Amino acid sequence: MKKILTTLLLVFCCLGVSAQPAVKPGSLFASVNGGGFAYSHSGTTAFGTPAFGVEFGSWLMKPLAFQIAYEGSMAPSAIKGSTGNTLFSFMSAEFKWDFNATFFHVYNKTFQYPVPFYPMIGLGLLMRQPVTLNGVKTPTDNEFQAMLGLQLPVRLTNRLSASLEYKCFFLPQGFDGSNAPNNMHMVTLGLMWRQSDDPFHRKTAYEARNTSEDWFVGYGVGALFNSFEFEGLTINPSKTKLWNITGDMMVGRNYSDVWTIRFELSGYFARHRYNVEKEQPGNWYPFNMLHTDFMVNVAHLLRFKRGDRLSVLPYLGAGPVWTYKKPTFTVGADAGLMFRYYIDNAGDVFFDAKYMMVPPRVAGGAGPSGNILGVGYMTLTVGYIHNFGHSTVRYRMPVNHCTD
Repeated sequence: MKKILTTLLLVFCCLGVSAQPAVKPGSLFASVNGGGFAYSHSGTTAFGTPAFGVEFGSWLMKPLAFQIAYEGSMAPSAIKGSTGNTLFSFMSAEFKWDFNATFFHVYNKTFQYPVPFYPMIGLGLLMRQPVTLNGVKTPTDNEFQAMLGLQLPVRLTNRLSASLEYKCFFLPQGFDGSNAPNNMHMVTLGLMWRQSDDPFHRKTAYEARNTSEDWFVGYGVGALFNSFEFEGLTINPSKTKLWNITGDMMVGRNYSDVWTIRFELSGYFARHRYNVEKEQPGNWYPFNMLHTDFMVNVAHLLRFKRGDRLSVLPYLGAGPVWTYKKPTFTVGADAGLMFRYYIDNAGDVFFDAKYMMVPPRVAGGAGPSGNILGVGYMTLTVGYIHNFGHSTVRYRMPVNHCTD
């Protein structure tokens, strides 16, 4: 494995005749990758090959891209007694951030400074194919996974770049027979095609222009429902006790009139599944989920209209989930819809409806069908958002508007 990583680094350095392009918002890109992996599980680490992947995406704006990715590796299972390698598959929705384009002017020079790199974050599904244990095939294992990564691109031609890519996949506790959270590390060398460059791009009036502007914090309170395929809605709520008080704390930034990224802490109180046979509510437990959400302001997708106070923001996200009463750490995904109403330049009120999907081992059991997608928390919260500095991408005063 060390020889493989060294070879990849040397090849990458030899290709370093140019740097990554100044990308054009809305342009498409695709890449293929190959390399090696390090599978950390149950206190040990297994190195090997191959690791491989394909990615396809689009630059939403100059510093932010969205891509769909598939990665795979042929690795040994963590299940004791299993033999041979098996296929681990990672299907992810990922965001890629152009660090240079955020803080510096980016040109198509021979080498960009200080360092040309793209941090990445993603969430998705994880699948381990059956393994052989005592001559018997075990079932396929499916779970959620979250990813953090880094891509170093090197410009080759007007349409092609080479890239050195590192991704760390966070695997939940219990996956592949493990009794603790695990990681799959992949280092790959890739070839990337891009649709077009934009070396003379300038930020528009609807993009955040200064790194200190368009930030916000928010606080909310409301109700949380423990969902086990929503079976609790058909039972007397006073018996199931699946409704609880919840709260949200968030910090984020409006990158443009359309795109917003926030970090939010949710959760606090929940219960395990209601026992129908004993007619007893499940045990209560405290928990939290810290998720990163990528939000789209659909009210501004077609055009930005002065005087519109309401923003409608559907979103997707992911992040770590943990419990306190019986410590457990894993990852989950969330989706929701937030309505945000402008009060003044410093403040908004909001209503947020979200669903957080978590593994059944966290929530306290699966639903009637055993489907992992039906287990999680539904929350409804209202609250207040405070905006820092200028905040011109979410609201504009009407022309000739007079204030008292």
